[in-house]
Amino acid sequence: MVEVQLDEEGRLLNLSQRVQACAFGQASAALLAAGALGRTCEEVVQAVNELSGWLEGSRDDPGRWSGLAALAPARTRRSRHGAILLPFRALASAMKGADG
Repeated sequence: MVEVQLDEEGRLLNLSQRVQACAFGQASAALLAAGALGRTCEEVVQAVNELSGWLEGSRDDPGRWSGLAALAPARTRRSRHGAILLPFRALASAMKGADG
């Protein structure tokens, strides 16, 4: 579960999340929270796309979101990719919902 508060420009002011996931999912959620404040929904969507490409092997790096390289051991564990992407997708969805 993710709850957000945005400023007038659509930037993230506050983030609350409840995480029940594997170790990779928990790590991803922690990295998300560490770098989320001040981000726009577009930046979060970009992070999803970059991270997804990296996990799939079409990118050499996980993108501009700080710390995601720590998840490199999961690149070969396709069954964990969804858990890693879920916090970012949930944040993007919550931000879209709060903006509208």
